[in-house]
Amino acid sequence: MLEIGVCDDDRLLLLEMKKYLQELGDETGLNLEVEAYADGDEIVKAVMKGKRFDIIYMDIEMPNLSGIAAAKKIREMDRTVQMVFVTSYESYMKEAFLAAPIGFLVKPIRKNEFTDTFNHILKMIGTQDQYYRFRYDRSDYKVQLKEVIYFESKGRMTEIICDSGRYRLYKNLEAIEEELRGQKLRFVRIHKSYLVSYLRISRFSAEIVELMDGVCLPVSRSRKKEVEVNLYEAMEWCHI
Repeated sequence: MLEIGVCDDDRLLLLEMKKYLQELGDETGLNLEVEAYADGDEIVKAVMKGKRFDIIYMDIEMPNLSGIAAAKKIREMDRTVQMVFVTSYESYMKEAFLAAPIGFLVKPIRKNEFTDTFNHILKMIGTQDQYYRFRYDRSDYKVQLKEVIYFESKGRMTEIICDSGRYRLYKNLEAIEEELRGQKLRFVRIHKSYLVSYLRISRFSAEIVELMDGVCLPVSRSRKKEVEVNLYEAMEWCHI
C-alpha cells in the first residue's frame, strides 16, 4: 500500500488529482490510500501527529501556510517522503528546491504529465529501502526493513527490535509474517515468539540462532526443520 497526501486549496483540483490517483491505482493494481488537505497547516499537523506519507502532492500558493513552508516543516519530521510541488508559476521552483522535491506539476495539470511523474516516483521508491508500516497508540510509523533485527511476540503485543531502538504494535507474529512475504529482505520464523531478519543471522544450530550482535534466540524443536528450509530459501531469495 502507498499512502499519499494531496494538499491544495482548490477543491476542484483536489478532486481531479484524487481521481487521477484512483485511476492509476486501478491501472497498476496498487492499493493507494489518498488523503486530501485544503491547506499546508492541515497536512503539517497530520505529520506532527505521526502520519507518514510515501508521496505528497503540495500546492505552493495557499492562504494560511504556503506549500514551501509546509514542505520544509514536513522535511524536519520525515526525510523520506517524495514531494511533488503543484504550481501556476515556474518562478517558485528555485525556492522550492530547498524542500528537496522529486518533481513539479504546472497548473492546469495534464493527465499524461501527472502519470509520468507518478510512474517516475514508483521507480524511485522501488529502488530505495523498503519499510514496514504500522500503527500504535493512534500514530502511524514506518521503519526501514534493513534496520529491523527481529520481531518478538509478547502476549497481545509485538516488539520490533531495530538498530535505532524498539517499537511496539498490537499485532500477532502470524499477521506480520504474512505481511512480509515476498519482500526482497527475508524474515525467518524460528520460534512462536521470534521472527528474525535473515541478514542478521550469523550462526544457526539445532537449538539457537546467533545474531550478528551476539544475541542468541531459541529455535523451537518443532520448527527446526522448517527453519532450515526457510534459511535456505532466504539465502536463495536474497541472492536473486
